[in-house]
Amino acid sequence: MEFMNDVTLNHWTWFVIALVLLGLEMTAPGVVFLWMAIASAIVGAVVFVVPGLGWEYQFIIFSVLSIITVLMGRNFLKRNPIGTEDNTLNQRGRQYIGQVYSLIREMENGRSKVRIGDSNWSVEGDFEAGEGDKVKVVSVDVTVLKVEKL
Repeated sequence: MEFMNDVTLNHWTWFVIALVLLGLEMTAPGVVFLWMAIASAIVGAVVFVVPGLGWEYQFIIFSVLSIITVLMGRNFLKRNPIGTEDNTLNQRGRQYIGQVYSLIREMENGRSKVRIGDSNWSVEGDFEAGEGDKVKVVSVDVTVLKVEKL
């Protein structure tokens, strides 16, 4: 690799690589570039302490540290999953369980509709009810809300 003879990698190079990897992590999330950025920052610190370290050793250290940090990061995330405050996120029907709504038309053969926000939802229940009667959502079956009469 004769073209690498004139290349010098100093600690600033590794810190810039770390910043670029962090930028990649923000644009393409997957929690891989984050760990590689940490490895790059560590290599930058090592090169700061040992400025004469050859580029070959720097790349070896970076490669080994990248593998170690990615494996440690994945292990950490398995043990500490990222939770959400809203466990019904992207499950719109489940967000309505426990809520009370008024029927917008009479129950026919156990089916009717309720108005939620700007949408009409189909509802099913084993009871007779008229328009305007209150129902409570007890479960969801795909796009149909299962209700009980109040």
